[in-house]
Amino acid sequence: MVLLFAIKELKSYGYSNDLRVLHINHGSRVGQDREAIFVQEYCEHLGIECHVEEFEGLNPSDNFEYKARIKRYEALYQFAKPDELIVLAHHIDDSFEWTMLQSLRSSSIEGLIGIPLVNNRVIRPFMCFTKKQITHFANSFDLPFIVDPTNEQMKYERNFIRGEVITAFKDRHPKYLKHYVYRHNEIARRLGMHLINKNKTDYQMSVGENSVLIYSLAQGDDYSGLQELVKKAVQILNPNSRGTLAKQLNNIVKAMKNNKIGPLVLTNSIQVYLDYHLLLITKQTSHGLKPAFKDFKTFSYDEFHNLVIDYIHLAKFHFDFPFIVVIKGHWLERRSFKLSFNSDYICPSIEEAVNYYPALRLLREWSKKRNRHKVLRLNYLTSL
Repeated sequence: MVLLFAIKELKSYGYSNDLRVLHINHGSRVGQDREAIFVQEYCEHLGIECHVEEFEGLNPSDNFEYKARIKRYEALYQFAKPDELIVLAHHIDDSFEWTMLQSLRSSSIEGLIGIPLVNNRVIRPFMCFTKKQITHFANSFDLPFIVDPTNEQMKYERNFIRGEVITAFKDRHPKYLKHYVYRHNEIARRLGMHLINKNKTDYQMSVGENSVLIYSLAQGDDYSGLQELVKKAVQILNPNSRGTLAKQLNNIVKAMKNNKIGPLVLTNSIQVYLDYHLLLITKQTSHGLKPAFKDFKTFSYDEFHNLVIDYIHLAKFHFDFPFIVVIKGHWLERRSFKLSFNSDYICPSIEEAVNYYPALRLLREWSKKRNRHKVLRLNYLTSL
């Protein structure tokens, strides 16, 4: 009912969704005729076409859940037109329960990922919400709904998992759904089954004695695999660590997307400093920098690109982060960037008459078609 209301409301935001509703009467208990009328009347109130499909011959005592599920999907695919999607309201709790059942029934790794967000023509937009959140939404908007009374019958496996097993531990482990979502997103990514994050990453890792640098030379903003690399970096710097919380890893990716600079504190005072496509993970503090050349040198884009590749992947340069390039030239717009590491040493080293850029940001600007043919006189700051 919440899903129906939510999709209907999207029209107010400019979406042109044409909705049709299929309500299935399983014919397995008293009260289902009344529920069908309830749905029909609500759809009429919303101005949405509603069709009721009545099943016959389903025996509640004969593998009912499995057989009913098969018949439901057959009915949905027969009802849906070739250009229509089938939208279902499964949520995170449903997926968690399904995963628990699959872990008891099957040894398949794919089966442990949970209920898919997209499966052919079936989509499940509520897979980012919990049942508690959906219930809160329904109550906030005073939406009508009916609770299936068979949800209380423990003879059904899903009800037993929900009512007995989960109830037994959810108060002791209140974040179980959050951990489930993070963990299974990562499993899906590694198996190459994630819709957004791929089983590959544009990011690379350079390991030093007291630091790990994670960087990407790609021009796009694909953060696939970044969380896993940060986790590995923490384990390298602190082998005795029991691991980094998924929430912290998620916050790092969010910070990167929002152009934050840090530092973010991880386990045992390990800090993460951020810049465009760069993360420095270390316990050490910043130190002094000075220009690499006595005078500015002229570089083409390709020459500078090769310099950056050779420079940033070497561990001895990690603490030069975020690899500031001082520029003499007029075609680049003068800009300022906030710095979280080496800022006390970088700012005094830059003359007011020149511009400066973090190296990867300069690569991004220089790589644009209108700039690729140009040259720059530049210097870079280093501790060596």
